Amino acid sequence: MNLLPARAAASAALTVSLLLGSAAAASAASAPAEPDLTGLSCGYDNRTPPPPVTLGAKGRTVMEARCLLTFWTGLQATEEEPRDVFGPDAESATRFFQEKRGLPGTGVVDAATWTELRHS
Repeated sequence: MNLLPARAAASAALTVSLLLGSAAAASAASAPAEPDLTGLSCGYDNRTPPPPVTLGAKGRTVMEARCLLTFWTGLQATEEEPRDVFGPDAESATRFFQEKRGLPGTGVVDAATWTELRHS
């Protein structure tokens, strides 16, 4: 009885399965993991949802809105419009964000906008 052909077949099968396993592992490892963006919060106002934010508003809820708008749109605080004031720049960034998300571009951070800011 010659064991050489059986051994060669087993060796070939093992080699193929190792190669296939390595290829699958490599493709899984190279795929970038999607970040979990559910429930984003900056910690200034954790109410769900916070109250609406309109032009001229001030305080911690504004800081929460501006922080999330900074994340999504690049909004920056300035000397004229610090991070706790919802001024024209924040209103414009809100409009931009709303329109990109298919919401009415009101410039007001309403319940629908809070949902998009936190769960996008």
